[in-house]
Amino acid sequence: MAHRIDIHYPADELQRNRRRFEQTYRFEFFDRVPVLLGIEPRYLLHARGISFGEYFSDPKTQLLHQLENIKWRIENIPDDWFAAPELVVAPDFQNVTNASGCGCEIFWQEDETPHALPCISTLDELTNYELPSWEGTLWGKRAEWFLVMRELAENSFDVRLNGERIPVRVTMAINGDSPFMSAIEMAGAAFYSWLLEAPETCHEFLRKITDRYIEVESRYREILGKPLNSGLNYSDDSAQVISLKQYREFCVPIGRRMYDAFGCDRFDGRLMHLCGRNVHLHPALLHDLHITMLHGFGSANKPEEMSLLAGKVVLQGNLDPMTLYQGTSDEIETETMHLLEFLASAGGLILGDGFNVVPGTSFRSLEAVRKASELFGVPRQSMDPMPVH
Repeated sequence: MAHRIDIHYPADELQRNRRRFEQTYRFEFFDRVPVLLGIEPRYLLHARGISFGEYFSDPKTQLLHQLENIKWRIENIPDDWFAAPELVVAPDFQNVTNASGCGCEIFWQEDETPHALPCISTLDELTNYELPSWEGTLWGKRAEWFLVMRELAENSFDVRLNGERIPVRVTMAINGDSPFMSAIEMAGAAFYSWLLEAPETCHEFLRKITDRYIEVESRYREILGKPLNSGLNYSDDSAQVISLKQYREFCVPIGRRMYDAFGCDRFDGRLMHLCGRNVHLHPALLHDLHITMLHGFGSANKPEEMSLLAGKVVLQGNLDPMTLYQGTSDEIETETMHLLEFLASAGGLILGDGFNVVPGTSFRSLEAVRKASELFGVPRQSMDPMPVH
């Protein structure tokens, strides 16, 4: 007998959520700026009393917890995330999958997210490093778990929304972490020095990693029956400490290769995640990489500093997770209003954080973000709210 999961959520609210996002992706408005909070597994597992050790134990257990996480999120988190009557899951090993694929040993913990251990300590090791066969890494394990989870989703789980069965779609991709991020995980902070000491060696090292990324993601899309140019979720978090000049020298060429291989022209076709301070990189993101969305951009970037991207790419994020965690409702509302006042009128804004809501952050605090969005409504200089159909 299939394991049944019942989700309860107002159908009319789901439709409103959908319209909010659809209009935002067109740089238009429905009834207010949508809210999408960074509620990750660390928050959801903590809320449900489940350890990471159990979550990573086997594909069936992980699928069950992902579905229960989604049910809990839909029914408890006061944002607009649930916007289509289907659930999407994927084999998840958190942010160490690409580092494992490139050869890092992974340190697993019972109650915390896993960590990658550096595997290169000298420039000579960097020069001579050979990537392992990816099938024996977490990239290979992800493909194995995908097949198991897809079969289980089809035959062993019955997920219903307000009593009606809805589909569970299992997918997979390499993590968004860029080749540059993997290089930092493999070599640690020394890689930043080597950019100056041995730039050609670093270029070659990044080229090898990028080749492997493209190989693995192409294989994943072949298994999924998914077109190569159907969009790419990409992140360059470790590159935020380098200058714009260095970013254009070392990161833009590999970013272009990745986007050219897998990107497309939709709002989600060339996504970039940068949760730290990244204002100095905006010229490259816009003019060199031609990103379509900056999602999970962090509170280190002041709203008034985002003018180069505002109205040109979809912007999601910016609220401080520590304000959400420790601040009063008034403080959260004030910060949210400040963000709305500077960026909402340009369109394409989604309220959120850097995908890092702290476990234990109260519903009251999260609700304050949506309340501010409701109070702000549609900017006066924008079009009138669109009717729902």
